[in-house]
Amino acid sequence: MTLKIYGMSASRTSRNLWMAEELGIAYEHIPVKIADAASDPDIARLNPNLRIPVIEDDGVVISESMAINLYLAAKHGGPLAARDAAEAGLMAQWSFWAVTDLESLSLTVLMHRLVLRGEARDAARAEAAETSLARPLAVLDKALAKGDGWLIGGRFTVADLNVSSIVHWLAAARMDLSGVPHVADWVKRCRDRDAAKTAQKLP
Repeated sequence: MTLKIYGMSASRTSRNLWMAEELGIAYEHIPVKIADAASDPDIARLNPNLRIPVIEDDGVVISESMAINLYLAAKHGGPLAARDAAEAGLMAQWSFWAVTDLESLSLTVLMHRLVLRGEARDAARAEAAETSLARPLAVLDKALAKGDGWLIGGRFTVADLNVSSIVHWLAAARMDLSGVPHVADWVKRCRDRDAAKTAQKLP
C-alpha cells in the first residue's frame, strides 16, 4: 500500500509532505482542509481527534505531524534518520521542544502579522509573542552555532525539518531575526531545499 498523507499543504501537513519528498518515497496526498477535517469520513475513520494531518501506511495509522516525521525517518533511514539511540533521543527532544516552546508563539506572530485582516489582527498580541520568543530563539541560535549549522550530527536531519517548519512561520511573517543570525541563515537553507519547495506547491 502506498503511504497516504491526509491534509492541506497550508497546514502542519506541509511538514509531512516535505519529509516524504526528502525521502523520495511514493505517497498519495489527499488534501483535506482544516475546517473540513471533523466531517471528513476518512479522518473520522483514522483519527479520533478529527484533525489533520494523519497518515495511513500499510496498516499503520499515525497522527501528529512531528510523530509522523519521526516515524517516516525511522522506517526509511538515510541521512535524515538517527544513526544511533543518542541521535534518536535528540531528534525527539528538538521536535518536542519546538512544539512546546515555539509553535504557539510562532503561530500567534504569523496570524497577527500576516494572515488575519482588519480588526481581527492584534498587533499587541504579535509583539508580546515576539518578545516571548526571544529566549527560545536564543537557545536555538546557540545550538546551531555549536552544531556546524545543523541541530544534530553536522547534517540536515528530521530535527532540522521539524523545527524549521515552525521557525519558517516567523520568516514568512517578516519577523526580524537579525538578533539570531544562525537561526536566520539556517531556516533559509532549510526552506531553500528542493523538497521543501515541492511540498509548498501541493494543494
